[in-house]
Amino acid sequence: MKTRWFVLSLVGLWLWLTPAEAQTKRKVVFGVPVTPPNVVHIPPYIANEMGFFGENNIEVEFVTFEGGTQTLRGSVAGGLDITGTSSDPAIIAAARGAGTKVIGTYSHRLSQSMLVQGDIKSCKDLKGRKIGIQEVGAFNEVMSRAVMATCGLTPKDVQYIPVSTKGRVPGLLSNQIDTAILHVDQALVAKKKKPDLNILVNLWEPLPKWLYAAYIAPEKEIGSNRQLYVDIMAALIKANRFIYNNKAKTVEIATKYTQQPADVVGETYDLLANAGAWPVNDGLPRDMVEWTINKQVELGTIKAEEKPSYEKLIDISVVQAALTKAGGRLKGDKRWD
Repeated sequence: MKTRWFVLSLVGLWLWLTPAEAQTKRKVVFGVPVTPPNVVHIPPYIANEMGFFGENNIEVEFVTFEGGTQTLRGSVAGGLDITGTSSDPAIIAAARGAGTKVIGTYSHRLSQSMLVQGDIKSCKDLKGRKIGIQEVGAFNEVMSRAVMATCGLTPKDVQYIPVSTKGRVPGLLSNQIDTAILHVDQALVAKKKKPDLNILVNLWEPLPKWLYAAYIAPEKEIGSNRQLYVDIMAALIKANRFIYNNKAKTVEIATKYTQQPADVVGETYDLLANAGAWPVNDGLPRDMVEWTINKQVELGTIKAEEKPSYEKLIDISVVQAALTKAGGRLKGDKRWD
């Protein structure tokens, strides 16, 4: 009788569990390109905190890095299942056959600015000055190169100073560097502490079609675990859509992980949300991607003969399947176009 009761209890427990709970969690190591993340990097944390990964039987371990080039190396080395990075190292990796594919993006539009010391009034004033970068080929270096190109300067005309993500604002405040590419929240903090710092240029002005960021994964892993990656991207799409409809909760979670003041996070949220920084669909339009690839050739980060095609860089089928799972494309707002 006791045995029968025990068996019936197990059956009842199995029926009570949702399908997701009844299945074994799939563990995923997720690389984040900044330590700590900025507000623009928050979608994976939203997906985790709000249970969107859990709904898909995914258990995430976050590993943070100092820049997209480092996360890319982690992906190539096989230590990461998926990672966020700027498009620059992703394109360079595809050009050189690194074996990775872009499967989505956490933010397709540029939202960063070049912040400079108060005596720098124009692009030409950058000549001979100290520019804070992580390393050559990293997002901040490529963006600095792109800004300089608008007035005929090259990296040979400036001094590159290696600075970590966390060190950029202190470097500007202490005059150790003269300029740096900063995310919105970093720029707000810096200007509050040193009001005479200037925004020399908002990156989206000279680079309106530049694809900012990407989620990448090892091509072999995508091939052998395609459904896992579809489920990951479905959770991330759901997170992006949640962000636009839930400011208070998004700011709460972002404040926790970015370690920025809540007022700065709130102001940053407003700026990014109004700009449609987080894509609610695939975020990888062909014209934007190909424009960015061509710009990489112009800036000298890759050679013309290395230029990857859209198909070599991106496995669009993953995010397309994820969109279907997430309920299809959203329309009716100019930010989604």
